[in-house]
Amino acid sequence: MNRTAEVVIIGGGVTGASLAYHLARRGVTHVVVLEKKFLASGGTGRSIGIIRQLYPTQEASQMVFRSLRVFQSFRERVGGDSGYVGCGALIGVSEHMLPALKHSMEVQKATGIRAELLSPNEALSIEPRINPQGLAGLVYEPESGYGDPSGVTMGYARAARDLGVAIEQGVEVTGIRLSGDRVVGVTTASGEALDAPVVVNAAGLWAAIVARLARAELPIVVGRHPVFVVKRPAAFGPSHLVYLDLAGGSYVRPETGDLTLTGSLTEDETRHPMDPELLGSEVGFEEAAVALERTSQALPSLADGEYQDGYAGAFDITPDWMPILDESPIRGLYIAAGMSGHGFKLAPAVGELMAELITEGRTTINRAPFRLDRFAETRARGGSFVSSYLG
Repeated sequence: MNRTAEVVIIGGGVTGASLAYHLARRGVTHVVVLEKKFLASGGTGRSIGIIRQLYPTQEASQMVFRSLRVFQSFRERVGGDSGYVGCGALIGVSEHMLPALKHSMEVQKATGIRAELLSPNEALSIEPRINPQGLAGLVYEPESGYGDPSGVTMGYARAARDLGVAIEQGVEVTGIRLSGDRVVGVTTASGEALDAPVVVNAAGLWAAIVARLARAELPIVVGRHPVFVVKRPAAFGPSHLVYLDLAGGSYVRPETGDLTLTGSLTEDETRHPMDPELLGSEVGFEEAAVALERTSQALPSLADGEYQDGYAGAFDITPDWMPILDESPIRGLYIAAGMSGHGFKLAPAVGELMAELITEGRTTINRAPFRLDRFAETRARGGSFVSSYLG
């Protein structure tokens, strides 16, 4: 006789763990999470964990605002440590980006997000080490910063287990079983069958591969996003805030041990598709040199930093760079994937929204911008990583 569950979640990253916790909180008593390696072993474990709140839509702004409140009080709400550091964030734009920035900030204001539009000179009073050349304005978010994606995953997983969720690591799903137009369960690499009326594809970088097990296609490209680690020079001074230079195409995020994580915001990930199995692989020094040159333009004081390491991160990218949070055309088969670089910062709200959708068939936050069928509409447009800030 096959084992049974009410809900099977494929993927043990931060999205799957958050969803499992929120389902259990809603009284779903038999949730099973299947992770082919170990918790946070995929994109979650390679996320840089930046928490910024600049989005061009009301729905995404509401989600990141709710998620930030969870990160800020994670120990009391969930248990464990989110690693939240509210160092603040500056996001700089060029002259032609400024009107769109002002629009996104109006959305922020309506949502309740704390943010302030600064001139380059005003921004220098907050972070005097940035290079103001090429900038027309910057948004300052005092509560933004970064967190620990693996720590958040483990916190949700522990809390979910305490509520009765079964989390099985080292279990690869190799089949999604269908009966007519609905899902009835999964099979694993060991040949075991698990019956369930609801299956959630939360497989992150592997979500498109998992979808094909149900003879379905998802409009997701796994794009390579290298991350570089630099040791700040002694003359740099104290740690810095998160800085995202949309005009110049780079970002920096402080890390302990006088380290800074950096990389490019040049929107070329979709032109560099990557096998997700290569996640975490080494990057070449020449590649690092190009990115670090861009970083040193944004933050000249880092030019004398010592390059420490680099690795291949990745995004699971949809055409408009926003997640898919929806039930598929196959009844009972849900999708929480295509996070496009937003997965960690939105994870608490994504888990909540998907749990609402599965248990009630509706959501508090309008999920129209996250529906799968938006890509089939003739009016659907493409996007970019920068457009996920500015529209």
